[in-house]
Amino acid sequence: MPVAHINVLKGHSRPQLRKAIVDVSAVLMRVLEAPADRLEVWVTEIDPELWGISGVPAKEVLEGSPMKEVEMPFIQMVIMRGRSKEQHHALIEGVTAAVANALEMGPQKIRLHIAETEPDLWGIGGVPASVRRAAEIQARAESQAA
Repeated sequence: MPVAHINVLKGHSRPQLRKAIVDVSAVLMRVLEAPADRLEVWVTEIDPELWGISGVPAKEVLEGSPMKEVEMPFIQMVIMRGRSKEQHHALIEGVTAAVANALEMGPQKIRLHIAETEPDLWGIGGVPASVRRAAEIQARAESQAA
């Protein structure tokens, strides 16, 4: 269920963006012990004319400064409630490092927000995650008993 949405300025190479997706996915799997088929990571590239830096469009700022010095990638994450403070901190550290490494920039520019959601407020295929989880747990118990 964990999702991560990485917002960056348009202009990074495809290999950099692909690396960010793969490396952030690996952090989510490791820290949250999330199976690969349960997570999503995507990148949105923003037109520099539509991203403000220091109160002006990034396009103007980029005319005098390298992107890696002025851009502040913003990562939005949603995870199910119930994770520990240590897991939150490990996500912040690991995801920030993965994106900084992939984009070849300093981690101090990266911003990350983790939003927690209740299983009753997250839908999977039109079914609340709480209901889906209960059905999966019951199916596993029944298959082990058989």
